[in-house]
Formats: sequence, C-alpha cells, structure tokens
Amino acid sequence: MLKSSKSNCNWYRPLYGQAGPAERGDTMELLDTSVLALRKEKSRDAARNRRGKENYEFYELAKMLPLPAAITSQLDKASIIRLTISYLKMRDFSGQGDPPWNTIMDCPPPNKSVKGGISRRSPSAVAIEVFQQHLGSHLLQALDGFVFALTRDGRFLYISETVSIYLGLSQVEMTGSSVFDYVHPGDHAELAEQLGIKISPQGQQGQGAASEGEGSASTTPSSLPIPEHIETDVIGQTITPDYRWDKSCFIRMKSTLTKRGVHVKSSGYKVIHVTGRLRPRLSLSHSQRNPITILGLVAVAHALPPPTINEIRMEQNMFVSRVTMDLKIIYCEPRITDYMDLAPSDVVSKSCYDFLHAEDVEPFRRTH
Repeated sequence: MLKSSKSNCNWYRPLYGQAGPAERGDTMELLDTSVLALRKEKSRDAARNRRGKENYEFYELAKMLPLPAAITSQLDKASIIRLTISYLKMRDFSGQGDPPWNTIMDCPPPNKSVKGGISRRSPSAVAIEVFQQHLGSHLLQALDGFVFALTRDGRFLYISETVSIYLGLSQVEMTGSSVFDYVHPGDHAELAEQLGIKISPQGQQGQGAASEGEGSASTTPSSLPIPEHIETDVIGQTITPDYRWDKSCFIRMKSTLTKRGVHVKSSGYKVIHVTGRLRPRLSLSHSQRNPITILGLVAVAHALPPPTINEIRMEQNMFVSRVTMDLKIIYCEPRITDYMDLAPSDVVSKSCYDFLHAEDVEPFRRTH
C-alpha cells in the first residue's frame, strides 16, 4: 500500500515551473532585446523607404526643370529647390510683367483654319519655325555678352549660359543667388540705386572696408553685405513721361578667368557694362490707389576689355611720363632731353601746368 504524502506529489510538475527568478529575468531580457532589434530594423526600413521616395520626388522635380538632363542629374537637393523656386518666380515675372512675354506661347499653333483643319505649310513657314526654335541661342551668340533678369531685391531669376564665357561662372550656381554676392562691395551702392533699393548701414561699412582692401584677389560671398529689401523708388509716386525706365551702369563682377580665358581658383573682378530696363507689373490702370509695382530688372551685360596702355605704339618723337590725378609729374623718361631743353629732374615733382603756354592753360583745364 502506497503512502500518500505532499512531498511525493511534486514529481508531475513541469520543469519550467521550477525556474528561479534569475532565469526568468534572463528570458525577459532576451525578449526585450529581440523586440528592440526588430523595432530598429523596422525604423531603418521605414527611413530607407522614406529616403527612396524623397529621392524619387526630387528626381522627378529635377526632370521638370528647363535644363539638360546631363546637368539635372548632377544637382543636389538644395540646388533643385533653388532652381525650382527661381523658375516659378521667372514664370510670374514673364507673365505678370508689362508687357507679358507669354502671349505668343498662348496663341494657337500657326497654319490652322477656324474649323481646326491643318492646311499645307509652305517651306518658308517651316524654316521660320525652325529658326525661331533656335532664335534665343542665335541672339546670345550675337550679343557678345550675357543676359540676366533680377528680382526687385537683386536675385537672379535667369542668367544666360554665356556668362561662363565672359566671367567663368556657372549659370546653375548663379540662378537664385543674390547679384551682390558677385559684385564688388564698392559697387553695391551703384547697383542698389539702379534697382531702387537701399543698403543697410552695416552694408555701407562693409563697402568702405572693401574699398580700402581692394587689392585682394577674392572676396568671400558670405562676407558681402546684402542690401535690405524695401519698396522701389517709384512706388506711390506719379510716373512722369520723362521717368528713366532704362538703366545703365558700370560695375565690377567676379571673374575666374585670366587674360587667356583659363579658370583660376581665386577670383578677380571684371568691369561689366550693364544696360537694361525696369520691368513693371501689368496693370489696367495706374493711380494713387493703384501705384506701379516694379518686378525687377532685365539687362544685358558686356565685359569691357582690360586696359592696354602698354600696347600703345611709341613713335620716335614721344616720351613716357607718369602723373598723379592732379597732374603732378612723378616720373619722366630720360628721352625728354631729346625733344626739350629739360632733364627728368627738372620736371619731376612739378605740375604739368608749369610747362604749358598761357593760352593753353584754360583749354587744358577744361579737359582735366
């Protein structure tokens, strides 16, 4: 006969029921680690998926830009956003300006009758259409310069690719950037006056410092003062018939080209002649309640040739002298003794007026 005892009834208990607190803690820790690793993996997959979708959207957006595929495929995200914003602003600039530029694009195609039937096109019409497709590039080649459009606060909406020929700068990098990043600080006031904006006091101090150190080869764009945006000078004013919509000025712009047209790392400056016209916003009526709004400036830039004073041909009856702005002689060639009864020591540190005939002083003064 078997003895019944509580101690003898424990043989049927499962083994896992005998695990102590330490073993149960290790098991829970393993479970937590597995869950955490699974969450991290899901987070990485979600981030990878999100980046893939984002890159695809940027890729599709870049394809919509009016640029060659070889250029858009090399753009980073910041450049794509900058160029897209500039393109949208350029559409507004062209469509809402006076006169609008997109009227021809909105017209129906040529050689179509009222009923919609397509008539036979003459060879001359086909030739004209083909020529108009390439008209822009032909004009840029004939201009001997580059074209740009600026917003009212001085940012490039458009600049032609020919800027690389004359300044060595990139069209893609300049589009959407401030023109003041590429203009010599000493010319900021001149350009701001043409655009009808004013420069902050910090910007004027920066110009003075830059004028003193003008001999430096390059200037960091981030250190250049950007003029603060204000309303243009024609806002709220009555436009008279003699108001000067046409603008012309000479400014120094950055250039990475040497005399032979080779790119260099440090940028210098080239003198650029800018001629353009302010572009107002299209309005049916202009009054004190509806004043004219200036959208920006459209201009053509021509790079002036460098001074070639050293290439002047010296004739036999000529000698070289160097004078200051007040016509004080600071150097004279010894050849002066061949044509005048004077030595270089007799004229140096003296004024040119001391050697003029009395009747020639006044005409000479008027040209000084």
